[in-house]
Amino acid sequence: MKKLSVLCMLLCVAMLFCSCGEEERAVLGYEQPVATLITAAQYSDTQSYLSCFTPEAEAEYKNSDSYNEALAETLLTRGEEKTELSYKLSNKKELDSNGLKDLEKSYKESYHKNVTIKKAVTMTAKLTETTDSGELSASREITVVKIENNWYIFGKVIEKFDLSQKG
Repeated sequence: MKKLSVLCMLLCVAMLFCSCGEEERAVLGYEQPVATLITAAQYSDTQSYLSCFTPEAEAEYKNSDSYNEALAETLLTRGEEKTELSYKLSNKKELDSNGLKDLEKSYKESYHKNVTIKKAVTMTAKLTETTDSGELSASREITVVKIENNWYIFGKVIEKFDLSQKG
């Protein structure tokens, strides 16, 4: 009886650690702003899209002449076809203390506000828009920063993805 219960326990543990098929892995904290950005663009949610950027970058964009309250609706090719947006992150590199200080200095110069950046990661984000008629893609360097307990995309609001035909 004891062997049977041990065997059942081992089987349960094995099932917890094994997966059936290809399941997506959990999104890491620093990846969350990019994941939210993609989802917000997919669902035309401008407010969620803008919240991926630092509060000062969002405020600057909202006060600019190019402000578009329907920005997320303009990022993808919209039409009769189903459109799906996906992303892949690569070349991830955490910045050292000197890199963090440089970002804090840049932030102060851009927004006239002191912030403490706890962590920062630079990465390449490959965005792919898939429709029935093909794929468009673009790669761009993105830096994400942790300010207080939140991760944000560092820099100005991305107003255009510049997707092009996959070749």
